[in-house]
Amino acid sequence: MLETRGKGTSPVTDNKILTAWNGMMLKSLAEASVTFNREDYREAAENNARFLLRTMRVNERLLRTSKEGKAKLKGYLEDYAYLADGLLMLYEVTFDYQWLQEARGLTEEMVRLFWDKKQEVFYDTGNDHEELIVRPRETTDNAMPCGSSVAAEVLLRMALFTGNESYTKKAVASLQSVAGVMSKYPLGFGHWLSALDFYLGTPKEIAVIGPLSNKVTQTLLKTVFALYLPNKVIAGREAGTNPPEGDIPLLNAKTMLEGQPTAYVCEHYLCQAPVTKADELATQLSL
Repeated sequence: MLETRGKGTSPVTDNKILTAWNGMMLKSLAEASVTFNREDYREAAENNARFLLRTMRVNERLLRTSKEGKAKLKGYLEDYAYLADGLLMLYEVTFDYQWLQEARGLTEEMVRLFWDKKQEVFYDTGNDHEELIVRPRETTDNAMPCGSSVAAEVLLRMALFTGNESYTKKAVASLQSVAGVMSKYPLGFGHWLSALDFYLGTPKEIAVIGPLSNKVTQTLLKTVFALYLPNKVIAGREAGTNPPEGDIPLLNAKTMLEGQPTAYVCEHYLCQAPVTKADELATQLSL
């Protein structure tokens, strides 16, 4: 049977690279690196991020697809949203400030290219795209979340990292645009509902201060990811290093306690007592 099958024409291999799909995989690898204690996953995530930012971006414009080393087609909303989402997660597990900076830049470009100020919604094509009869706007979450729902969640998370309330206002307006249908057909709006839950809930704002190479820092970070906390953001840095003071409000005035890596659990930037032990951190996160 194998010999006979081998005589037929082999199916065509789809070897194109899509920015949005890689953004999803980037986020998965970054989160899995901490969850499963896999250094190779983290390395793969960082290599993927560097590749996408170097190869899939031309003149600061993110592109959609690449094949045989040639990137083309202007990126859609989902390309920007998924990649920014992946870079945010990569920052959270590495504390490498460059990934947050890249995510912030993509978010700004996403708003500039896809946000309609009059309608207060995101469109799938940029304002630099060729003119179409109808500018497309997908609003339902199917096998993949739509670009608008991911963009809304990215804006909410970015608002907590940066303190920029304009991000929150745009996310809320975007959520309001689908409020009616979201309540009637929830199965088609799964990611929208996740973003809504993030907004209506009280996300945990977690700051971790200490060298990422330190075992205590690693233990604190793993404690956070060991719990089911979908509504959270994590900011971290080594004491006295980047990012600059004030650039990430959650890190303002945060220091190590008695020279030990330290975690702060906050809500609306109001923090509980700093802790250095994993069990104490787990207790605060469960409150």
